Amino acid sequence: MTDRISLDGSADAAASTTRLAASRHREILDLLAEEKEIQVSLLSERLDVSPETIRRDLRLLEESGKLQRVHGGAVLLRGKEELPYLTRIETLRSEKERMAEILLDRLDYEAGSLIFMGGGSTTLPLARKLAHLPPARFVTNTIDVAYALAGPGQHEVTITGGQIKSDHELLVGFDMLNAVRGRVFDLVITGTNAIDPVLGFLEHEEAEAKLHQVLDEHSRRYIILADHTKFGRSASFAALPLGAIDLLVTDRQLEESMARAFKRADVPVVWASSGPD
Repeated sequence: MTDRISLDGSADAAASTTRLAASRHREILDLLAEEKEIQVSLLSERLDVSPETIRRDLRLLEESGKLQRVHGGAVLLRGKEELPYLTRIETLRSEKERMAEILLDRLDYEAGSLIFMGGGSTTLPLARKLAHLPPARFVTNTIDVAYALAGPGQHEVTITGGQIKSDHELLVGFDMLNAVRGRVFDLVITGTNAIDPVLGFLEHEEAEAKLHQVLDEHSRRYIILADHTKFGRSASFAALPLGAIDLLVTDRQLEESMARAFKRADVPVVWASSGPD
């Protein structure tokens, strides 16, 4: 009898904990709907729980696709739209640093190689690390990536022409595409907006999808970096099939259906603390 009481008590306690967590999650999402962005410290104070509990809640909500964590808090996802660039730089910062380190360990190129670096919050940490490697010739359509690569003075860095998309520090348009078409790259490293196991790599902007296609036609090796939030998402423009690239770098092991898709496409996948998939 005593054992049964103990078990029932444990079950009641677990159920109570689950209800409290669900209630907190609803409150967090309600606050985000009003504020669009909220800090861990404020959530901890309002909900009267520890910052560690809030961080755990935010991680669970992010994994279920309800929000996106940023440094010190979270922001509300906006459907198929991208988050602001400065926000994305802060999002999953440590994961993106690990992705850069993973690729850096596997990256070998001859001095003087011609390399295209795409823009985005995922490639910027890598650009900062590549800046200190042996000299190469880099081309990029992103202003902050260019500054990161050029900083130590190791490399020859060229920025494509084009119109400035100010919220991304990105250059787009015909001049940018013509600058890419006029070269043959030994290596392309870039990010993506979304990955579908059937449709492949997807982009929110038609110009970005076209850039992937032109780069694919003018490169010898193609690498994409994508954190786990890009998998299973949708975007409006098809860029490349999965099998068009030579390597995918991400921050965690792929779910089974996505892993099978990349295996069928014969594309190696590497992630944090892993070898090839």
